[in-house]
Amino acid sequence: MIGSMMGRPLLVSALLEHAARWHGKTAVVSQRAPQEGVTFGWEEIDQRARRLAQALIRLGVRPGDRVGTLGWNHHRHLEAYYAIPGIGAICHTLNPRLFPEQLVQILQDAQDVGLLADARHLPLLQTLESLGVRLPWVILMGEPGEACAPALGAWFDYEALLAEENGHFDWPDWPEEQAAGLCFTSGTTGRPKGVVYSHRSTVLHAMSVALPDSLGFSACDSVLPVVPLFHANAWGFPHAAALVGAKLVLPGPWLEGATLYALLEREEVTISAGVPTVWRGLMSFLQAQALKLNHLRLLGVGGAACPPALVRYFEQEQKVPVRPGWGMTETSPVAALMSPKRAQMGLSGEARWRWLEKSGRPPFGVDMRLRDSAGREVARDGKTPGHLEVRGPWICEYYWKEARETERVWFPTGDVATLDEDGFLQITDRVKDLIKSGGEWISSVQVEQAALLHPAVREAAVIGFPDPHWGERPLLIMVLEAGRGVTEEELRQHLAQHVARWSLPDRFLVVDSLPYTATGKVDKVALRRFHGEGSG
Repeated sequence: MIGSMMGRPLLVSALLEHAARWHGKTAVVSQRAPQEGVTFGWEEIDQRARRLAQALIRLGVRPGDRVGTLGWNHHRHLEAYYAIPGIGAICHTLNPRLFPEQLVQILQDAQDVGLLADARHLPLLQTLESLGVRLPWVILMGEPGEACAPALGAWFDYEALLAEENGHFDWPDWPEEQAAGLCFTSGTTGRPKGVVYSHRSTVLHAMSVALPDSLGFSACDSVLPVVPLFHANAWGFPHAAALVGAKLVLPGPWLEGATLYALLEREEVTISAGVPTVWRGLMSFLQAQALKLNHLRLLGVGGAACPPALVRYFEQEQKVPVRPGWGMTETSPVAALMSPKRAQMGLSGEARWRWLEKSGRPPFGVDMRLRDSAGREVARDGKTPGHLEVRGPWICEYYWKEARETERVWFPTGDVATLDEDGFLQITDRVKDLIKSGGEWISSVQVEQAALLHPAVREAAVIGFPDPHWGERPLLIMVLEAGRGVTEEELRQHLAQHVARWSLPDRFLVVDSLPYTATGKVDKVALRRFHGEGSG
């Protein structure tokens, strides 16, 4: 016997349809220049997305086709987010920060039938063409007459295409298992790999993001995704905002401290999320100008370990709770968030700061386990490390074009972590970043976090360098705060208070800046290439 409930599929288009029908006048704000924006209602966004859907069908897009996007966070990109899967095609977000050669590989792998791109990416498009990329068409997502025609195939003006359509279009029903999105990993461990999201996984992930113990979206909120739309679904913001009918604020590429502060205040943003580098820039601006955030009630941080000084500043000085989280492209991406339980609500002082250094706990829908090198599950005692594996309805089972020979029940993340008895995850390192020294494993993340507790250290990265006796030893590479200095002996004494003696770096290196990947993580591949032999 089965239940007697209606079999309505979980579809991405249903999220937009709901927002348009029941929250039609709620604003979607799109910044098109610093201090300048345009505002639509969810009802208008839905209507424009339907017209874009009609235009794409006229261009020959069919169900299952991959349609690429190369754009920042603005309303046209949001409309494409819904129009492309709404007609049964697959929205393939491309990261403009990747090397052109990587984008060529990804485009060839995905076989996109066309591309929607920001006019500011014209030089990149021309570079891709010079590297052999050929696309049937390109739609420029800009203001009318903003840009000249690129040389990359046939091109169309976004607004001109929409003007030719009437918007009388009903979103079709599709099986909820149908592919809706495609995002490639950043390629930090090899060739970028594609992750295909379904309509069902996307809607369930949006529901999870909106839960009170996740980011707690409601129709009363004004939410701003600092994380780009091309970075792992913008952590679910575009879908979760529509799901609850929240006001959505899209910042474009203007994320420097002054512009971001003005936008947060002008649009009374209550929830925002992004990588630590952006929040560090905002923190520096706020400190320099002695300014306060008057509306923000929750700050999500992910993509890289959150520096302790960042957490303390926003929680102590700005009175804004910080919610670190963990996830990856393969987990849609939100798989854990630092949401307190009753036992953590009473934490204060150093106990709270130590707790906030963890990576989060899984919401309903995500399961986790840790296994040792022999495949045995390890204890959830907060101390015993293991290889992290996850599973759930929005967790990747296999990659784009990967042979599916056997069912994958658990996804191996490549992270080493601990789990405590309350279910809180602590990522101790990536497997590839662990340092093996004299038979002991050294966590680069643990040493980095300890270094960042020193007031003179602004950024820190730890890599291993060859040692004839120990095999590998740690090298600490730092960017110091402006006008600050620190001696090696001072650093050793400081670190000795936080990490085991064998984990103390043998060498220290001060640099002007650290290299970052296209997704906001420290590029340790580049650091190992330049400093891995202990030079410098």
